Amino acid sequence: MDEIVVGLTQAAYSVNPIENAEKSYKLIKKYYREADIVVLPEYSMLNPLEVKDPARVYELSEYLANSRYLSYFFKLASEIDAYILLHFIERTDKPPLTKSTSVIVTSKGEAFPVYNKMHLFDAYGYRESDYFEPGRGPGKLTSISGVEVAFAICYDIRFPELFRVYAHMGAKVIILQSGWVKGPLKEEILDKLASVRAHENGVYLVVVNQTGGMFTGRSGVFNPWGYKELDLGFEEKYIEYTLNLENVVKARETIPVIRQASEKWEVKLKS
Repeated sequence: MDEIVVGLTQAAYSVNPIENAEKSYKLIKKYYREADIVVLPEYSMLNPLEVKDPARVYELSEYLANSRYLSYFFKLASEIDAYILLHFIERTDKPPLTKSTSVIVTSKGEAFPVYNKMHLFDAYGYRESDYFEPGRGPGKLTSISGVEVAFAICYDIRFPELFRVYAHMGAKVIILQSGWVKGPLKEEILDKLASVRAHENGVYLVVVNQTGGMFTGRSGVFNPWGYKELDLGFEEKYIEYTLNLENVVKARETIPVIRQASEKWEVKLKS
């Protein structure tokens, strides 16, 4: 497959999972055209940084097997016949901790986790580790329209090892679900990190970010040459964009850093 169409959903979300599900459903249903995978940002189920109480976040979390939140997206995936990548606050048996999980919903009524956030946002005065149990390793590559896709979440982008491992695993596209918190020039920091991660690994990096009062917006698509091909600005919107996978092939042939790195380096997770 030479291309894949990605739907980027940039919006602001509250602390109410059902209200958030209804908002996403309406926005995507109105503007969906042909995307192979529709992506929602981090915290689009609920925002723990706004709740500010791990016990309350745990009460609002759900198990995958009986989630009311997911039921909205089973319906939507069936109606549009596409994959939907959600950010899910997944309940554990270790209260008050939950998991920050990327979940794919299919048109066949399936929901399967593809990644649990490894690098928790304990920075800038925030402590995600009060809310979440960290993931134990890279996620699963998923074939979407014949393209190997990998997944990461927000703060992960500051850890180049994860993205290099994904490139060695065979990923051609990496999707980053993000709730990038506002601050001085923070959207520029996100842009620079995304550009470098895409270029140094010869991949398309799709950043789907929240906007609104707490988050920077500026979702976009970064190609394997390190250029930002699409910028969603600051408004709430749903945009579909076609990734041309020939760019991955050309970039890796012209600048063969993945092959060259594999000859000199071994990047592995500590046990």
